[in-house]
Amino acid sequence: MKTRTLLILLALILLGYLPKAIAGTDIYKHVDKDGNITFTNRPINNAQKFSVASFSRNTEGLQPNSPRVKDPIQKERDAMRRQILKKELVAEEKLFTDTQNFLEQISNPHESNTHQEKTVQLRNKLFLHQRNIYALRKELAR
Repeated sequence: MKTRTLLILLALILLGYLPKAIAGTDIYKHVDKDGNITFTNRPINNAQKFSVASFSRNTEGLQPNSPRVKDPIQKERDAMRRQILKKELVAEEKLFTDTQNFLEQISNPHESNTHQEKTVQLRNKLFLHQRNIYALRKELAR
């Protein structure tokens, strides 16, 4: 009876590790010549190997001595972060408006290729400012 119970217990323990063995614990990161990144569970030449077992989403409990920030201090930090984001937003909106105004001033279809290149550069700059404004507003809305 004891031998049978021991075998069943051993089988259950081994079955507990079966999914991990089937899934594999290694992930490979490969960056090709164009800079494209590929993650896979199959080995690739010149790929960097990561062990999934070393990563965990739940970091609580892993670092019991990690520092804790008191609520008033965290609220002060959050307020300071919001002020910085608001200042960045104001600066980006001003740069966007200035670039837009300058682009409107120089828009003349009878100019040379150099003028057209500068216009394209300004439009690209305008797009970047617009994207930054969107990102800052999104961050402030959190």
